[in-house]
Amino acid sequence: MTAYPLPTGEQIIGALSVKFGQQLRTGRWVEQPAAKYECLLCERVETAIGAEAVTRFTQTIRTTHRDACPGYPIEGARAA
Repeated sequence: MTAYPLPTGEQIIGALSVKFGQQLRTGRWVEQPAAKYECLLCERVETAIGAEAVTRFTQTIRTTHRDACPGYPIEGARAA
């Protein structure tokens, strides 16, 4: 799969989805929060599970994946 073109000329190159989970009033998690990032350029899928992990993941995935993605269009962004 490749990047999805938009009418403005920009491209969607990834999708981030988040499940918020379900927590009881006691603080116990019935269903843990989860996040998933799917890159349309390299087709890699990265995930995180748990409230703290999802928070860190959603704050950093755009830059951390871009730096390691072999399909990212900017030459200097590829990891050695």
